[in-house]
Amino acid sequence: MIWVVRQFITHQVLEMEGERVKFPIRVEVEYQEESGRISAESLQKKFLYNKSFLMKRYPHLKELDFLVEGTVERAIQDHLMTPGGEK
Repeated sequence: MIWVVRQFITHQVLEMEGERVKFPIRVEVEYQEESGRISAESLQKKFLYNKSFLMKRYPHLKELDFLVEGTVERAIQDHLMTPGGEK
C-alpha cells in the first residue's frame, strides 16, 4: 500500500454578460493505492482558484462554488481514469 499525491491544473469556463471567462484551478488529490486500485475512502482533495477576484468582478455570481466543485470532480475522475494521470 502506498499514498499517492497528484497535482494538476484544470480550467473553468463561464459565459457571462457577453463575456467568456476562463480561469485556472489548481487541484491536489491524495489517496491510498494498493495493487493498482484506489481506495475511495482515502481520497482527499484540495483546490485553489482566485475566488476573491472573481467575486469582486462578478458579485452576482452566487453559484461559483457549485460550478467549480463540479469541474474539479470531473477533472479528478478524468485524471484518475487515465493511466499515470497523463492525457
